[in-house]
Amino acid sequence: MVRKSLLVSSAVLIALMSACSAKQEQPGAGTAQLPAASKEPVELVLYSTAATSEEEVKAKFIDPVEKQFPHIKIKYIKKGTGTNINELIAAGQTIDIYYESVNFFNTVTTYQIGYDMTDLLKKHNVDVNAFEPTMIDYAKAMSGGKGIYGIPVWSQNVILFYNKDIFDKFGVPYPKNGMTWDELTDTAKKLTRSEGGKQYLGFVGSPSHLLRANQYSLTMLDPKTDKATINANEKWRQIYQTYFVNTSTDPGYQKVMEGIKNKLPYKDQWNKDRNLAMFAYLSDFEWATTGTDGLNWDIAALPTFKDAPSVGSQAYPFYWGVTAQSKYKDEGMQVIKFLTDKDYQTKQVKSGTMTSLKDDAIKKMLGQDSKVKDKNLSAVFFNKYAPMPTKSNYEGDAQKPYEDAIHEAALGATDMNTLFRKIEENANKAVNDVKSKNK
Repeated sequence: MVRKSLLVSSAVLIALMSACSAKQEQPGAGTAQLPAASKEPVELVLYSTAATSEEEVKAKFIDPVEKQFPHIKIKYIKKGTGTNINELIAAGQTIDIYYESVNFFNTVTTYQIGYDMTDLLKKHNVDVNAFEPTMIDYAKAMSGGKGIYGIPVWSQNVILFYNKDIFDKFGVPYPKNGMTWDELTDTAKKLTRSEGGKQYLGFVGSPSHLLRANQYSLTMLDPKTDKATINANEKWRQIYQTYFVNTSTDPGYQKVMEGIKNKLPYKDQWNKDRNLAMFAYLSDFEWATTGTDGLNWDIAALPTFKDAPSVGSQAYPFYWGVTAQSKYKDEGMQVIKFLTDKDYQTKQVKSGTMTSLKDDAIKKMLGQDSKVKDKNLSAVFFNKYAPMPTKSNYEGDAQKPYEDAIHEAALGATDMNTLFRKIEENANKAVNDVKSKNK
């Protein structure tokens, strides 16, 4: 009886210990129990085409990683003269880990450095279900069915910035979460006016970001044929008309465009001239708080289309991945796991960086310890993400013809049918040129 009692007690104790262990080591972003690996000194080469400054990369990523893993040193190579990825590969430079925005994620597939991280994720106990599903689905789709080439570490989306002083000056109510594009257009027209010798502009949207992250999830190229879709989907006309044309027809607005080389207003009109009332741009709060002293601004959710209620922009995540050429895949995976850990993510979120995790508790901490803590940060997550479609590897090569045409459309110098034919011709030519060079 004593032996039986001891066996039962031992079994209960083991079960309890196992339960506690399982509770402590549940898979997914957020577990602090990093897998054991070699402690031999390792240098990992990190590469990116992103515009992030070297200072920000060091402070935000390299320093925390090297503090967490003293045996790992990060060598950062940023895209530039002589350091384009094709030049590095030709020179025999190994890249161990990379990070890319969603728009340049196809760099990985184009230059065949992608590595299916499925087994690494399992080995290091990273649960992809912890991330926003649309971001993971996109990463899988871009691998061409070969697995998953990257994990989203942080993200952004397109939101509406507005200058409160301009609204106050003309007695116009501030934008609200849940506005439609028709409501925004009406508001923009009220604010596009000349006063005291100064021309005010109601609205502009960032052409590149609204194209890439559009709310209808349109791609510039058909991913199966690599051909321009501009004349294949009527929604493109609605996008150009709504995002860029409807709010730019005022003669005063057109005159401002003529003075800036026939381009739509952009960051200078927001930060420096401060004559822009509303600006649709990425939720990049580091940008928003740089050089804006004295600018009385706030944010609202991106307006929505009537036929797509509550649908905001697509997510604009930044993916991190290990490469096929790296000898240090486990160490690279350790770094990426650390960057998706809940503790690290919480610190970054509190400083004003959007998380790629779907954890609502973390999302609610956005900006708590930052300069934007008093802003309407609920706007960032007010809409649901538009789906992220599978894109052609040449999507980025087609962007310039699409983007150049936006300014022409806003000026009204060319009718839309002619403009769309021009986009189609130039986009297809751009893709064919790149394909010819890569042969």
